[in-house]
Amino acid sequence: MNKLGFLGFIVLFSSCSMLGPKPHTVYHRKDIIQPVKKLIVFPVTNFKGIQDGNSKKVETTFVGKWAEIYGKKNVVPGGPIIFKLMEIHGKDTYGQFISTLDKTSAIEQIHKNPKIREFISVVTSKLGQFHFALAIVSGNEKIYDAKKQVHLHIGVFDSENLTWKWITKITDKKGTFGNWTASSLAMVNNSFELVKKLEEIE
Repeated sequence: MNKLGFLGFIVLFSSCSMLGPKPHTVYHRKDIIQPVKKLIVFPVTNFKGIQDGNSKKVETTFVGKWAEIYGKKNVVPGGPIIFKLMEIHGKDTYGQFISTLDKTSAIEQIHKNPKIREFISVVTSKLGQFHFALAIVSGNEKIYDAKKQVHLHIGVFDSENLTWKWITKITDKKGTFGNWTASSLAMVNNSFELVKKLEEIE
């Protein structure tokens, strides 16, 4: 898709609500009522904690969407620091933490894992006792072009109560747009339409 075509898509997308794949709520703790003051935005990776060119593109849109909701001053990009802490505390520990985005049965066990608790404690000591915002992409352009499903999980984690406030998931495959860039943009935009509704409930 050339630049002119992509800009045309954005204009079309902005005028159409929920064009493309539809997100759904995987987990929602309505009893966690502590308001979000600031968000530490984690780097967008896959479930192994690895970031590639595809997830970097998603991350730019991801950070921008949070800024729209809470304002730029309340969004703390944690990229380089988070990656450094991942190396220090081990990708396995980080992997266990982010895996709970797709394994809700493990959510209630987070506070029992001393390594995860330590990782969360170090993040908040470095960046502040704020909520975490995460997005995990399962799949990439190659998988998409092979007409296999790709997934995007988005979650807000309450670092004080050591649990997810909510988690959303959206799935797509080649066919709706036929272009990975357009499809990934739709997945992020549509996910945030649901995110806004979840945040209004608080």
